Amino acid sequence: MPTTSQNASGLTLGIDLDGVITDAPDFFSAWTHSWPGKVIIITFRSDRQKAIDDLASRNIKWNELVLVDRFDAKAEIIEEKNVDLYIDDQPEMLINIKSKTHVMLFRNGGNYDFDEKKWMLSEQTGKLVC
Repeated sequence: MPTTSQNASGLTLGIDLDGVITDAPDFFSAWTHSWPGKVIIITFRSDRQKAIDDLASRNIKWNELVLVDRFDAKAEIIEEKNVDLYIDDQPEMLINIKSKTHVMLFRNGGNYDFDEKKWMLSEQTGKLVC
């Protein structure tokens, strides 16, 4: 159930659901409950009620839930909602986010090879530096 508290800090936190909250629910439950500002869940899903149920089962505090149906839509929502910090596990979701928003790439088995200890990026999302 979304909370109705005011955004006293003025800072808005945006978090992806699948591969982020689902991979560390206790961490994100504690963080969202202690976050002094607004929390927006931005997820690439089509079933709103399933997303609400998944957030409730993980005890996530949130103010707004936004479902998107294409990669670029996350960046558009982040700008529209003035998200200050956004966390996602897919670099493709981060490439069009404007520089005024801080981003965090959440590491999991889908984007990091734990055996080789290397990030898995495409040419679209990564650049090798020496």
